[in-house]
Amino acid sequence: MKNNQGKKNNLRRLNPDAGPVFYEIKIQGQLDPRRSNWFEGMVLMVLENDENGLPCTLISGPVIDQPALHGLLTKIRDLNLTLISVQRFVPGTSTVEEVLIRPDPSGE
Repeated sequence: MKNNQGKKNNLRRLNPDAGPVFYEIKIQGQLDPRRSNWFEGMVLMVLENDENGLPCTLISGPVIDQPALHGLLTKIRDLNLTLISVQRFVPGTSTVEEVLIRPDPSGE
């Protein structure tokens, strides 16, 4: 089994401030806020109407790294929830990175 410790140390040297990044994930529909345990304790906030007038839920909180983010997105997929958007907030800046999730044009 390979030791990835050297790779991790190199990444820390390149980005010494590496750590959790705050994400806001919007899904269609209303999830009970008590389901935050499905999403590793992230905060769930139900919005009655989003920009399109539809109810949605915001899942927000710190995500430790990219594998953890992919794990959250996999859970959303496995629960058959409709992903609307993902926003990444960079700590200490006013930078927001947004990826808009577009519906599948095939309708599937």
